Amino acid sequence: MNKTLALVTALMLALVITAGGYAYAYLTATTAVDVTAAGDEIATAEEAASQPDWDSVLTPTEAAIKILRPNADGDLTEFEDLIGAPTHWEAVDEEVADDATTHVGSDVAGSTDLFALTDSGLAAGTTINSITVYERVRREGSNDEDWQITIRSGNTSAYSPTFSETPTWVERSYQWVTDPNTGGAWTVAAVDALQAGAYVVTGVDVSQVYVEVDYLATALCGDVPTGDLFDITPDDDYSGDLAVKVYLTNTGALVKAYQYLNIKLYLQGSVEAGETPNYRLLTLDNGGVTFSLEDYSPGTYTLSITGGSYCLVSRDTAQWQEGWTVTPELYVQILQR
Repeated sequence: MNKTLALVTALMLALVITAGGYAYAYLTATTAVDVTAAGDEIATAEEAASQPDWDSVLTPTEAAIKILRPNADGDLTEFEDLIGAPTHWEAVDEEVADDATTHVGSDVAGSTDLFALTDSGLAAGTTINSITVYERVRREGSNDEDWQITIRSGNTSAYSPTFSETPTWVERSYQWVTDPNTGGAWTVAAVDALQAGAYVVTGVDVSQVYVEVDYLATALCGDVPTGDLFDITPDDDYSGDLAVKVYLTNTGALVKAYQYLNIKLYLQGSVEAGETPNYRLLTLDNGGVTFSLEDYSPGTYTLSITGGSYCLVSRDTAQWQEGWTVTPELYVQILQR
């Protein structure tokens, strides 16, 4: 059997096999193998029309949250009271609020404290649904006092409705669906430059500040894409039984993207199609499955992905090892039984 390697742009070439031989192809690789042989062919394997869309694994479909906390003082540090911390931002940056232990406060009308925030780490172009600012507060003086959550985006300041506080520490929040600086959707650049804080109407103490970024993310786990892989056609003049073997050839690259990958393969007209379950499970661990075509009628038998599940190693592909892929490369081998 002579083999000629050729780089091609198509996904696969139709292949033929002869008695005692086999056919094979990579479903998604850019390298295909032309197979020629003397003698009568016993089957052909061709790319099916409705291939699974493996790119869909990385399509953002799921709402997720990033939390941003103060990491520096912002443009304004006008609150006159700084309790228990060396800087204003360090008085409000804790993950678990310590209330009176560290906080800032003011009863000077019109004063503002702003805090710069940690970067989101989101990729440019990420869809951001909203940002919500959370603050833990109480009144600063002896009487009920009013204040507002404030943010600064670009050169624009925006404010929540007015809250009125008592001596009890409570959590307040306000959401911005659009960027007040542009009037349009939030961008990653705008979120990463955002400052958040508090504005005094009559007075407030602030013990904790953080921002939740609601964004559209890749699902960490889900169902594998379904579709047809190969159309296998035994030759009309060949009446023997066939073994159809399917292998994963790029497991090393797949394990850099997936915690696990379970693919349900179904071969129409196979012995296995009449069993329970009627599929064979191809995984990163077993690497291959086998189907039997016995006593079949003339025609074409389609090998398909009918289901399965996966979990990615993380939502962020920047954290994956170099050389990862989410697309399995499948090697199909057809043998006489």
